[in-house]
Parts: sequence; C-alpha cells; structure tokens
Amino acid sequence: MGRRWPYRVYFLLMCLFYMLMVFVFHGQLQMERLHNKQMREIVRHVHTALLKFNESSDNVAGLKRELYKHQIRNDSAHSSPHRPLSADCLISPRTPEYEFQTVIPDVLYVYSAYWDARTSQTFIRVMAILAKNKKGRIELTCLVGGQNVSAAVYEMCENHNKKLGGYIFSFPVEDFKPCQVTLEVRESGSTLTRTVTVSVTAVSPDMAQYKYGVCIPPLFGEVDKGRLVEFIELNQLLGAQHFIFYDYHISKNESRKILDYYRSVGLVTVIPWNLPPQIKDSSIWYHGQLIAHNDCLYRAMSLYQVMVLQDIDEYIVPHTEDLTWSAALSHLFQVGVVGLSFHSAFFDPGDSKSGDLITMSQFTRTSMYSRVRTKVMVVPAQVFEVGIHHVSKPLLEDSTIKTVDTNVANLHHYRKCVKNFGMKCDKNVEDKTMLKYVKSLNDRFRYIMNFTIL
Repeated sequence: MGRRWPYRVYFLLMCLFYMLMVFVFHGQLQMERLHNKQMREIVRHVHTALLKFNESSDNVAGLKRELYKHQIRNDSAHSSPHRPLSADCLISPRTPEYEFQTVIPDVLYVYSAYWDARTSQTFIRVMAILAKNKKGRIELTCLVGGQNVSAAVYEMCENHNKKLGGYIFSFPVEDFKPCQVTLEVRESGSTLTRTVTVSVTAVSPDMAQYKYGVCIPPLFGEVDKGRLVEFIELNQLLGAQHFIFYDYHISKNESRKILDYYRSVGLVTVIPWNLPPQIKDSSIWYHGQLIAHNDCLYRAMSLYQVMVLQDIDEYIVPHTEDLTWSAALSHLFQVGVVGLSFHSAFFDPGDSKSGDLITMSQFTRTSMYSRVRTKVMVVPAQVFEVGIHHVSKPLLEDSTIKTVDTNVANLHHYRKCVKNFGMKCDKNVEDKTMLKYVKSLNDRFRYIMNFTIL
C-alpha cells in the first residue's frame, strides 16, 4: 500500500481547488452574467463539501463522498432534460423582476400575479396595496383570454388600520396559463378606466425542490453582517435549504456583499422591495411587511414543501435531543395540519458585537413565553394567507394549525423583552439549548466571515 498523504496536504489541495473554481466562476460572471449554471453548482457543492470537511471526524473520506455525489448529479444532468420551474413564458418564483406599479396614486398599487389551480376553480391571485377607504369603491376586472372577469377583493388580516393595506385580488379563470394579465380599474362614479399589465408566476407545488425554506420580511437600514451570517448558517443546521430575503434599502455594503455571496452559491434569493415614493412609512404597516409575507408565501408554494416565516433575530429551536426541524417536528404535520405555531421567549442580546455569535453567548431568557409574538411553520401549498404572527387563512376551512409544546420546540427571540400583550419581563431562567450547535456553528461562522473578507 502506498504512503498516504498527510491530512494538511488534502486540505491545502482542496482549498486551492476551491479558490480556482471561485476564480473561474467570477470570470464567467463577467462574461455570461450567471448563465453558466453548471459552474455555479460546482462552486456551491465544493463550498458545502469544505464546510462538512471542517465538521467531519473523517474529513478526507467525507470530502470525497461529497465530490463524488456531485459528479453523479452532474453526469445525470447531461443525460436527462432539465425540468424548469417555469414553463413557456411564465416567470420563475425566484424572479426579482416584480415591482410595484402605480395604478391610481395614493389609491392602488399592483405588485405580482400568480396562477393558482390548487382548488377546483383556478384563479389569478394579484398582490396589491389598496387604500382602505376605497375598498368597495373601485371596479376591478381582469382581461384574460379575451374575456373580462371581475375580482373578489380580499383584505389581508394585519393591516393595523393603516390608510394603505395589503390585499389579494382573485380572478376566476379557465385552466390555461396566461403569460400576463391586464387589470382594468375604474373608481366608482368615474368614466376613466386605467389599465396595468402584470406578468404571471405559476403556483406549482409539485415542483417544490426544497424540504424547508425560510421567508424573511423586508430588511432595511444597518443590517449587521455577522447577524446575517449567523442567521443563515444556524438555520441551515436546523434544516433550511433556501432563503428568500426582501431588501428594503439595506445600507451596509458589507451586508449586501454577504447576501451576494450566498446568492452566488444558490442558497439565497434576494427580492428588491421598493415601495412607490408616494407611500409614506406612516400610511402602511412596517414597510409593507404583510404584502411581502404573502408574496413570499405564493413564491414558496413552488419552491418549499415547508416554509418558515421569521426575522433574522428569531430561531425556531428544537428543545428535545433532536437537532433538526425534520427530526423534531415532521410527525406533527398529520393529516389536516397545515401549520405549526411556536410560542416565543426573549433572550436579551445586551451589547453583542458583530464578530460574536449572539446565539452562543446569550443563555438567559424570559421564564414566560409570549403567546402573541408567535411565528409559524407552514405547508405553503395548503395556505391562502399568512399574517405576521399566525396563519390568517388556510386554503381549506377544515385545516388545522397546531400549537407546538415549548418542551418540543419554541422560538428564541434575541431582542430586549417587550412588555405588552400581557408579557412579563421581570423573571428570567437559564437556557443553554443552543449549545448543541456550538461547534458546527462556530466553524461555519468563522469560515464564512473569513472567506468573505477576501
């Protein structure tokens, strides 16, 4: 038997290979603008292999297995046709191309459209912002296949009595899938008809390629780089395979670069979230969070089997011996259960710095759990509308949302305790549940933070 190379030689060779792939990949970015998906897959799988290399006790064998698995997937991709997420002219659920279109200033803004055949009646669902005092005072029709059909107007449940709120317009249509739809809008008492055309994304639950994915509401201002890395890496350990972020003017360039990095390896989709300039912050709830949540829900129907809705300071954590959502929670999705709701506890982050792992340094939480500041994990294909803290409307009325026992799993919320809705902040207990992830998370966090400095 020949002499085996030392561990460090293997690691050095793989690092050199990784950097070569990154160099080639970035060259392709400049020439082909990300059309070379094959190279992007190679970089993503080598990146995954190197992370597992750091965690595995049998690093060399583990790395060989990861690269071998990628080679098999690569070879099979050449021998069988690729099935796209979007057929013909329908646009992908990953598209960043949607933007708000002003139909009537200060009254109606249209964002996205989804072809939805989950029930016996097929609908075009349109996500929109509408002035509260104009509900019932505008006539909405949709031109599809040469016919005008009227809308059923549904008001989202958590608009908080603001001047402008989130709405879903549902237009019944036949089974064919239009590339785009044209809405015709007229205010009551007016003869002026305004039109707006919106491209369509198909809702295709059978195409969902990820078991678990995460939707994050609009991020804005000075989003910390370290918090982003910690959030993405820890959620991957929990079971997340993909993330959809909405970017509402993130100001820190280094945080944008982090998202660009994760996007380049196929882990993250970033949606620009630009509200029309006429909309003031005071006239709509929290930068249009509710519309973003439900737009993400309808995107997720074609991407995720299970979707998690949470902010970047929140984590749904198993409190059993299980490490992942799948191991701890899958059995709770019984027949008719379309969502799980998690009570939350506050972990005061204090003066944590960007280079610190906040989840691995804060182990004191409120002894009381909030039953109001909950977050949910849902089967998106079985939900019509989500709220900020709950499932507002399942697709079928007899569906169930199950509240998870806090001893099984709960929401860790890393922020100062808020005394409202009956929440008490004066009693705290020690909770070191997160330590079961400390080794893996620390390795991944340091690796990404160091790598993205290059």
